[in-house]
Amino acid sequence: MNRNMGKGFLFTQYTAPEGTPFEKLFEIFTELVTHTSGDVEEALNWLRELDEEYKLTDEHYTIDDFIEELEQKGYIKASGPSDADGGFSITAKTEQVIRKSALEQIFGNMK
Repeated sequence: MNRNMGKGFLFTQYTAPEGTPFEKLFEIFTELVTHTSGDVEEALNWLRELDEEYKLTDEHYTIDDFIEELEQKGYIKASGPSDADGGFSITAKTEQVIRKSALEQIFGNMK
């Protein structure tokens, strides 16, 4: 007797896992930093454009709030005085997150 008779797959609408606004933007930001070869300013410009088009933020949490939180959490730092633009650069902490993410994309979650 087949005990699995009558059972099947139930398909539902995909709902993205809930996360904080920072977590959602950070995932996009790390991808953008990777594609811009570590150019934080260019990645932030792309993030601002994506925000305008796809409304990634709202009045409660803006891109400026995200940038401030990146600094507070040690993911980016203001470039030194030799940088005339006064831009940002990634820290070793961000490099580590990007490397880990790349390895997970390549190898999955193998143990």
